[in-house]
Amino acid sequence: MLKIVVPVMPKDLAELAALDVAKYTGADLIEWRADYLPIADLPAAAQAIKALFPNQAIIFTYRTEDKGAPLISESDYAALIAQFADQFAYIDIEVLRFPHVALPDNAIASYHDFDQIPEDLVGLLRRLQASTPKVIKFAGMPRRKSDVLRLMTDTLTFAEAHPQQLLVTMAMGELGKVTRLAGENFGSNWTFASVEQASAPGQISLTEMLESRELLRISKPASH
Repeated sequence: MLKIVVPVMPKDLAELAALDVAKYTGADLIEWRADYLPIADLPAAAQAIKALFPNQAIIFTYRTEDKGAPLISESDYAALIAQFADQFAYIDIEVLRFPHVALPDNAIASYHDFDQIPEDLVGLLRRLQASTPKVIKFAGMPRRKSDVLRLMTDTLTFAEAHPQQLLVTMAMGELGKVTRLAGENFGSNWTFASVEQASAPGQISLTEMLESRELLRISKPASH
């Protein structure tokens, strides 16, 4: 079944403490966007996040790809990964921006393209897979409807060739909403939804996503 990830993006420790965790009921995973906080606050915030969501798998993400120039040097980024990798179920790593960072066993090899869906998406997914991550994640910005269809087709091609690889793809923005809803139908294992504030263009609310997942769920055929 398609798993739903919901980001949390507190900008300070007080905002983190004020999170209404009841609103996240139904999310399979929580993505903590640590890049919204000062680095000095991350150890305390990590403990608070784990206390707030003890029954949900948590992804640690320090996103830089949406910021233009990197917020952090590669050595400091590697230090963050090493510090927090064993504290969370998954840790997101921008492997193309920081190619020399060692990947732990729970790594999500991610790449975000805010301008396009690359023409050779299958080739890009293979590049991400080369680092042997637990999960591959790609999100891109479609410019036309055919880009959305190509993302779904290329994702299915890759997923069928690598059935044991956890794979997450989506097209951002209004054009890409269908990919967030129907990921299970074309080989994407997770989707991202929002509570109050979206972390990427085109995210759908958790409530709507839960309803849609039930409608679009793929049932196993009955045996005869």
